[in-house]
Amino acid sequence: MGTQVDQEKLKAMAAELAEDIKSEKDLGALTQQLVKLTVETALNAELDEHLGYEKHALEGRGTGNSRNGYSAKRLKGQHGEVPIQAPRDRDGSFEPQFVRKGQSRLTQMDDQVLALYAKGLSTLRKPLKVATHSM
Repeated sequence: MGTQVDQEKLKAMAAELAEDIKSEKDLGALTQQLVKLTVETALNAELDEHLGYEKHALEGRGTGNSRNGYSAKRLKGQHGEVPIQAPRDRDGSFEPQFVRKGQSRLTQMDDQVLALYAKGLSTLRKPLKVATHSM
């Protein structure tokens, strides 16, 4: 992907996801799942960048700081409350930028998500995978 989102890939994903949408409630649930997936993926990519290695990478052993599980967090926004798992590091030096510590409202989330996709998810090391079975 370049600097723009691959419209054909997005259309294909949207068509596949739309097969399971039967009501407005289904659309709302899908939207919340996409926000959750996007936020968690971005936070994990930020932690990879902060630590200097990907999860389970051998070069992370003995570095003095490592992943330390997740903290449950609820983000409130135009799509309702979205529960996420925010990653932590052992020494507490990780300061996420996508969703900051203590932030509970998604006031600018649409802009942040669009900016992330506009970059082609270039900061993420692994592509997002969409399940092919019904949700």
